[in-house]
Amino acid sequence: MRVIDAHTHVFPQFADLAVEVMDRCGIDRCVTLEWHDGFGPTLEQHLAIFNRNPGRFTVFGNVDFRRINEPDFGRTAAEQLERDVASGMRGLKIYKALGLEYREPNGEFWRINDPRLDPIWAKAGDLGIPILLHAGDPPAFWQPVDEKNFWNGVLYGEYAWWSYYRKGYPSLDELLGERNQVIARHPGTIFICPHVGSRSECLQLAADDLDALPNLYYDISARIPVLGLPEHHRFSREFLTRYQDRVLFGTDAIYDDTNVRTGVQAQCLFQPGELPLPDPDFRRAYVESTVHFIESHYSFLLTGEVQENPPFKRRLQGYSIVGLALDGAVAEKILWQNAARLIPG
Repeated sequence: MRVIDAHTHVFPQFADLAVEVMDRCGIDRCVTLEWHDGFGPTLEQHLAIFNRNPGRFTVFGNVDFRRINEPDFGRTAAEQLERDVASGMRGLKIYKALGLEYREPNGEFWRINDPRLDPIWAKAGDLGIPILLHAGDPPAFWQPVDEKNFWNGVLYGEYAWWSYYRKGYPSLDELLGERNQVIARHPGTIFICPHVGSRSECLQLAADDLDALPNLYYDISARIPVLGLPEHHRFSREFLTRYQDRVLFGTDAIYDDTNVRTGVQAQCLFQPGELPLPDPDFRRAYVESTVHFIESHYSFLLTGEVQENPPFKRRLQGYSIVGLALDGAVAEKILWQNAARLIPG
């Protein structure tokens, strides 16, 4: 079965490692999401490196949000977007910093649905490129980090800043409501919202959004731990079957300087002190860890296997996930057909 991984973060110096993992895991093509500097000359340099592996990488870039408070930012960012697409960029990645980090001069958060940003969303539609728009995070990030919090094995130490509990951030409902207003205002633009649109804990809400917004799609990256919980997996199978044309496969696999040296795929989300001592050949160890990580995704989608302590650290108390054993035709759409249709190579 063919595979397109529609959500990865491959730093160009690790393109060779990513290709090795892709070959081992049968992945035809990866969509790699540039970090916050992925525009202009930096983007062009990265594209030149990725293009050494023809057909294997599709690059989503960014706009320069450092300039968000400059007059007419929306228009100038749209103009940069047009130049970057001409250079070979094939999609736009918007990080959750829009809504949770960027602030106006008066200290207020920039709102996702601010009309001053509309030229960016409209230009992507005009250029025929999708926008991967990450808004919000799991509901647990707004809840106390205690024994009831499913993410209590992550939201401390290195990742404590992911907790928004009582810190004055917009609520998840605010963020997703604003996101949906943007998507509704721009019906000619394709929006792919990662992580099941931050709705994996309530698939009925995820379905409501898809029903209301025909230009909205999801990827499943980093949310298999929730979708596969024993109390959720039947609903997850029904959801993915019902919306088989609207969901893309993604792993959120990361290849960067900080994490490759640990020898453990970053999306396993171990704290630095919890990582085993790396193999002397840490690059080799990172390949093996990432292959195991991706194969766990395949097992979840294609079999009914129960995975005890899967390679997705979440709850301190431990947990298991139950495979969905999707119908072959459904799996084909999610694993590659939908991405092939929506994301130009």
